[in-house]
Parts: sequence; C-alpha cells; structure tokens
Amino acid sequence: MTKAKQIRASDLPTKRVRAADGTVVQMKVVQSNSPTLAHDLLAAFRSNVRRIKADQRRQRRESADPSQA
Repeated sequence: MTKAKQIRASDLPTKRVRAADGTVVQMKVVQSNSPTLAHDLLAAFRSNVRRIKADQRRQRRESADPSQA
C-alpha cells in the first residue's frame, strides 16, 4: 500500500488581501479542481487553527501579566 503525499500548509500558495478593517491578511489559496483538494483543505485548516491558537496564547499571556508586556 502506498502512502499519499502529505500536503503541508507551506505547500499552498498564499495571497495578501485587505480585510474590512483595513489590515492586510494572508490567505491560503486552495484550488477547487485540484486532485488533492481534501488534503489541501486539511492543510489550510490546520494552518488556521495553529495561527488562532498562537494568537489566543499570546493574548492570554498579555492579559494575565500586563507588566511583563
């Protein structure tokens, strides 16, 4: 049995767009006609979760001890 190639979030192309509040945000680009669509979506999802969790940890650290910031 051969194992499918693992798609990483860094393998996906990114584009920079401007959010509604004016900040620049990077977005992962997933091609809908890609033969590895499921793996691409999973990689993008994992990347988003990793970024959100890191932001939450940073915010918790800053709010727990504002004198250390």
